[in-house]
Amino acid sequence: MTASPITDVARRLLANVDAGRPDHAAGILEVPVRDYLDPQRFERELDVVFHRSPLLVALSCDVAEPGDFTTLDIAGRPIVVMRGDDGVVRTFLNACRHRGASVADECFGHARRLTCPYHFWVYDTAGKLVGVTGPEGFEGMEVEGLIEYPTAERAGAVFAVLTVGATFDVDEWLGDMASALEMLQLDKLHRYDVETRLPSGSWKATADGYVDGYHLGYLHRSSIGARSITNRNTYDTWGPHVRIGFANKPIVEMRDTPAEEWDLYEAMSLVHFVFPNVSLSGQPDRSIMFSRILPGPTVGECTVSQYQYFRQPLVDDAAIAEAEAKRARYEAVTYEEDFLTVMGIGRRMPAMADDVVRFGRNEIGNQTIHTWIDRLLQTSGD
Repeated sequence: MTASPITDVARRLLANVDAGRPDHAAGILEVPVRDYLDPQRFERELDVVFHRSPLLVALSCDVAEPGDFTTLDIAGRPIVVMRGDDGVVRTFLNACRHRGASVADECFGHARRLTCPYHFWVYDTAGKLVGVTGPEGFEGMEVEGLIEYPTAERAGAVFAVLTVGATFDVDEWLGDMASALEMLQLDKLHRYDVETRLPSGSWKATADGYVDGYHLGYLHRSSIGARSITNRNTYDTWGPHVRIGFANKPIVEMRDTPAEEWDLYEAMSLVHFVFPNVSLSGQPDRSIMFSRILPGPTVGECTVSQYQYFRQPLVDDAAIAEAEAKRARYEAVTYEEDFLTVMGIGRRMPAMADDVVRFGRNEIGNQTIHTWIDRLLQTSGD
């Protein structure tokens, strides 16, 4: 079974508008507030969810050509993702095997070799150690190359497990989310090379906002939610992953027109949440906002990294100016409305420590990610 086409999501959204309600779960889910506050649980989440589960570490278009690479730090793991000369994408610990200095520092770059700046040890695009200065000092050393993490590429995205020797089946992990991502044609995107990097509260409370279709017309009523018909969402879940459809006001005017002729950009909005920490907001023929939640050093803080991707390269001043305006708009909305709200929730949670967070039947996305966090922790024996 594959994910239903976008036009089917639009039909379901109109049906929900007519019914006066969104998709519903079977019941309410209560999550202990302490689950958001407990530093020991937080450390287990980093280990099980971020170090031992597959993570979306790059889009294929970020490492489109041999020698292309990207670097990031996820939950204490500094990594470099690079496409080798053989066309295979690999993920390495971004640490020289000599003394641990980084071998790549740019967020995105291109290189025929990765060279440690400390002592000029050199690695090829497959991570193999191919050059050591003063080699006579290291005779008998048994180092083949950079520390490598299991990696797989599917549906225009690169996934890795940040534990050496781990095994994973990317097709099993994604399920039908793979076909949903394929519809987005992620491999055909072009990145606007300006990052938005913003602070927020706990990683889970921040993720709650990304899978929440309930708040759009309230918290964002004067911004991105102004054209939304609030709380009429569709939810498709595949394992821990969620596709959320949002009904826009123009959809009601399309009722008597075949869905295949609808202007889907006007009719609806779409978010794909790739568990545990990536949101892709946009549609197949439109721009995509890529948001990655990066857990902070403590249970109550995280950082969100955002990039805008477009369907055409940004080759002139007008296109760049438009991209920058869009980036700045989303920065203002997500920080001033979403993340300040999340940080405010975090300040109140200690006083609510004996209470629960209540996710209604209309909050299927939230129920899904919390259920899966618990499932992974229980399966790991923690």
